[in-house]
Amino acid sequence: MQPLRLDRLVRYFIYMTIFNVFAAVAFTTPVIIPQLAFPLKLTVWPGTWMFIAYFVFLIVGVLGTLGWAVFLDLIRRVTGVESCDKFLAITSLVLIEVPVYTQASLMFTAGYIGGTYAFATQVGSALITYIIGPLVIPIGVSIFIYLVGTLLGLMNVVFIFSDSRQPPQGTAPQASQAPPSAAAVTARVRA
Repeated sequence: MQPLRLDRLVRYFIYMTIFNVFAAVAFTTPVIIPQLAFPLKLTVWPGTWMFIAYFVFLIVGVLGTLGWAVFLDLIRRVTGVESCDKFLAITSLVLIEVPVYTQASLMFTAGYIGGTYAFATQVGSALITYIIGPLVIPIGVSIFIYLVGTLLGLMNVVFIFSDSRQPPQGTAPQASQAPPSAAAVTARVRA
């Protein structure tokens, strides 16, 4: 197990949160371009997927990474453990961040394409479903990958808690310490 300092992992999650906040702001700027007609496409199915994708990104991408940062910092402060497994931590971070962007972008694309067809050409829902259908499975796969990343993060937390129960290196456990001297026992009995 190669260690990674918990304060560094917290910092990584905070950097991801800040990056995701800027991305969320950038994602809202196309709404002001009238040619894209986002407000109109959001009113019909599957254009509503754009709305759902944006709020999933805000909840999972922004608040989720901030939640991980706060949670890991709290664990670090409470347990006193200063490091965790580097492989689990970085893999969890990547498997949380990449699927969030994948799911949000694919869902947004499906909503935009489907909303365009539904609003502009009055195409039936069966044809729209056929058009956006190939994007549905990758959306589900990205959600599954996100769940795997979350489980790896939780596994890392379990390992952190198991490390906090072990005595620090260099100190002997209580059972193997030398017995108290006779003078110390006599002093305790008299008190």
